[in-house]
Amino acid sequence: MKQAFTLIELVFVCIILSLLFSMGYVYYKPDYLRLGAEQVLNDIKYTRHLALMQNDFRAKDFNIAKREWFKAKWQLYFIRSKSATNNEQTYTIFLDKNGDGNANIGKNMINKDREIAVDLINPDILMNSGQSGVINQNDFKANLKYNIEKTYGISKVLFEGVCKGSTRLVFDDYGRLYTPLKNATRIYDKLASFNNDCIIRLSNNKDQHICIVINPISGYAHIPKFDQNNKQSMIINNKIINCDNM
Repeated sequence: MKQAFTLIELVFVCIILSLLFSMGYVYYKPDYLRLGAEQVLNDIKYTRHLALMQNDFRAKDFNIAKREWFKAKWQLYFIRSKSATNNEQTYTIFLDKNGDGNANIGKNMINKDREIAVDLINPDILMNSGQSGVINQNDFKANLKYNIEKTYGISKVLFEGVCKGSTRLVFDDYGRLYTPLKNATRIYDKLASFNNDCIIRLSNNKDQHICIVINPISGYAHIPKFDQNNKQSMIINNKIINCDNM
């Protein structure tokens, strides 16, 4: 005669499994800072990829500043928007078609005017979590994952090296880095110096940091390895600098 599990036995099994899952979450809690850095790194590579496919020169005017066609470059822009995202740290990826330095969503002819990149997985949403005067965080086209403070706890982004003081990475169609182009007057006016790498430090409220390094000549980006003390080291002005001390 076959015997089945009783209800009480099934309840006990469910309780034990839930306890095991809870313990597993405590001991193997995700490293959100690292996950956020990996996302930013992948999006830096994607922005460079878009730039490599984009011919800067414009033969026709459309909505693009014809005389300043060299400003129309793909970029990854870190933003804090008080009205759109409660001043939380976010970023967006966009092609600055009109050279004003802002990511526009497009008002008249959406596919022509829109500058913000569409999400790779869902083309109905944008690579933007909300931005003042552009898109609200509650808009159906906004994407929460680009709010890296709310999603990953990354509350501060610091630029060092060749891109010190900036808030954006700008790539040309050779994959090279540029400084912000708003005041550029000619094609190679804002080409980044090749003397140092560009370093981006991502930090959370626990005073933990992780750095991403971008080569200004090739645009190659990577996360430096951690040593046995869980520290990252980089070279700026021929000096070895620790990521935590930047």
